[in-house]
Amino acid sequence: MTRIVCTLLLLMVVYSSSKAQTTSKIPKGTLFIIGGGDISDSLRREILTTAGWKKGDMIAAVTLASTWDSAFLYTNDVFKKLTGQDCINIDSATIHNPLTLDSLKKAKIIYLGGGDQDRFMNLIKGTSVKQIIKQSYYNGALIAGTSAGASVMSEKMITGNSTRDKEYTATFREIYTGNLEVKEGLGLLDSVIIDQHFVVRSRYNRMLTAVMDYPAYQCIGINESTAIIVNKGKARVTGESQVILFSNPKERKVNEGYLGAQSIVISVLLPGDKFAIKR
Repeated sequence: MTRIVCTLLLLMVVYSSSKAQTTSKIPKGTLFIIGGGDISDSLRREILTTAGWKKGDMIAAVTLASTWDSAFLYTNDVFKKLTGQDCINIDSATIHNPLTLDSLKKAKIIYLGGGDQDRFMNLIKGTSVKQIIKQSYYNGALIAGTSAGASVMSEKMITGNSTRDKEYTATFREIYTGNLEVKEGLGLLDSVIIDQHFVVRSRYNRMLTAVMDYPAYQCIGINESTAIIVNKGKARVTGESQVILFSNPKERKVNEGYLGAQSIVISVLLPGDKFAIKR
């Protein structure tokens, strides 16, 4: 009898542990992914409201731009106008500072500014910044990002570069396999590819390339002054413009490098629209 009871207790412990581990894989936090451009105070207030921000909660501003000081000062000013307090500055000079990294861990909101996502990921190599941001998201923090700070959230991060054109252009001149340069991002979304400034810069060829080269991925183009709020597998559009979804290409084929597919699902979403988002 004693052996049976002990065995049952052991099974309950193993089950509870397994369940806890499974649950811990679901992020408790929220992603607030902005397509760049002008960001209104109402959109910033929505960041604060969505995060449940209250007086004394820390906001960490992570700079992706090459002009570190001016980029932080701008971000700090616009949030200080709404909160009455300064943001924590996370830049190339502070990412190795243990005190700064400790503040990053404690931040209620982590805000990833615009700039160069590839440069940013190279900069934080060898630091704990990526792991801290990811852990903060899983622990319940809100991670916001605009422009490059939006694209960097994916595991597969588009750099914006074409592998075939040496000269940078806002969109691609052709829909060609392997033309989309993809590198490792922060990994907050494993099965999603994000593009930004989408409608304004007519980046359809980039996302059509992405969805055909990565058919299992959900490809999302977010326009300027517009965002998606992601929580527990669901996303809601907010802001002023549109979000374009690309998914499920059928009968994909390649002819001398040029991509083809049929029945690609394309959705044009407006503020207030909701959709299921892959993690």
